[in-house]
Amino acid sequence: MEAMKPIKQLALETYNVTLNRELFINEWAQERLSFGEPLWYFLSQRLEPNNIFNIFIPLSGIFSQELLLHLLSALTLVSTLNSFEKWIYPEIRPLWFLREQFANNKLPVKPAVALESHQLSCETSGGLPCAHSMTFTVFVLILATHIFVRLWDRFIFWRSPWYRCVMYPLVIGLVVCMWLSRLYLATEFLHQCILGSYFGIRALNAFEANLKYLFSRQRGYAAASVCFLGALAGSMYFIKLHLDIDPHWSVRQAFKWCPEPTYMRHEASPVFALVRDLGNLMGLALASPLFNLEVKEATFWRRCRVLGTLEFVNYGLRVATVKQYGRFAFLSYEFSRNAFHSLALVKFVPNFY
Repeated sequence: MEAMKPIKQLALETYNVTLNRELFINEWAQERLSFGEPLWYFLSQRLEPNNIFNIFIPLSGIFSQELLLHLLSALTLVSTLNSFEKWIYPEIRPLWFLREQFANNKLPVKPAVALESHQLSCETSGGLPCAHSMTFTVFVLILATHIFVRLWDRFIFWRSPWYRCVMYPLVIGLVVCMWLSRLYLATEFLHQCILGSYFGIRALNAFEANLKYLFSRQRGYAAASVCFLGALAGSMYFIKLHLDIDPHWSVRQAFKWCPEPTYMRHEASPVFALVRDLGNLMGLALASPLFNLEVKEATFWRRCRVLGTLEFVNYGLRVATVKQYGRFAFLSYEFSRNAFHSLALVKFVPNFY
């Protein structure tokens, strides 16, 4: 153990130096990219994971039930992976790190960086991996692939390699814009954005490679797997308490350094994210085996009416979320709502086409 101390000290110093240098990237983004503030706010606010699940995935069902199923299953698994990573080991965010540095009286040299705090900067979960980058990268990749394949089948001229060369830079450009949005708002370090997209791509590759296996699982097996994940998340809570690690460290950091507590949202907390993702997984599990789901043809306007009705009901349920009866009632309600929403999207909605 004594021999490991110099290595740990070196690793800690290297990590702190890296974070200090990355702070300058956040500062550069805020100084040079203020002209695109409406775009950065749109990407971080309108294309956050919650909105992708509640708005953009249902919208995709208007065009293709197959696309909806692909997006919902892949993004649910990717988002669950992200939530578990942040629940097990939450990493510090730029504004937290900067203010901790200035508050540390033992630190002789303070970082020569000034970062502006925004309303969206008050995140309550850890920074690594960036949930926005991870889910948005997977969402864009799946959507671009489906559009490209559809156009390939319908138009002969689209089979030119030139269109493929155009699609790749477009996808990369959209993902980089999401990174810049997170850097501008000082919610993530650059490495958290890059690793978020990388982990998302790797998780998507693993999902695609095992698609037949995952979609052929029976309902009992799938539901038991979700219950196991829930038990694992609960076990991590007590393991952290046993090791004297604060399970709600990221939430306390947000309360400590957020300039206005009302800016913080319960939807961004690590516990809420876990419950949301496990609820979506349970909905998919109850609809299993997914290979047996019937895909019916329907007109565009009929799809709009059916999905619009479901999302109107889902919006009402979201607004009616019980928050005054304690944490257990709140989390149980959100788990049930998300499970119902994903189950309805993949199993019940096609019956009305």
